[in-house]
Amino acid sequence: MDFFRYDPSTALPLEGGVNAFFVPVKRGDKLAAMLLLLDRKGDAGKREVSNDMMLIVIAGEGRVRSGGEVADLKPGDVAILLGGLQNHIWTIDTQLQAVLMTMPSASAG
Repeated sequence: MDFFRYDPSTALPLEGGVNAFFVPVKRGDKLAAMLLLLDRKGDAGKREVSNDMMLIVIAGEGRVRSGGEVADLKPGDVAILLGGLQNHIWTIDTQLQAVLMTMPSASAG
């Protein structure tokens, strides 16, 4: 078993983000997920990734844009962000804590 615990003191600045930090969750040498923390007025930056991603909100509130769709985020929300589209996660007045993980290909069986 690999075990990861979110500890803000171990969070790293998220490259291309503002007030954005993460704790990497690796499987072998590959990043499988991240524990994401956006502070107030945090911005993960606009990103396009090749794989589908699942965003699971643990605490706080924020917003997410995937392609042209925008949604408000609150604890318990799960958003599937499609690969090949520009995705953007940000906050305004609150922190956001979430898990962002890659999803297997829809064709994987």
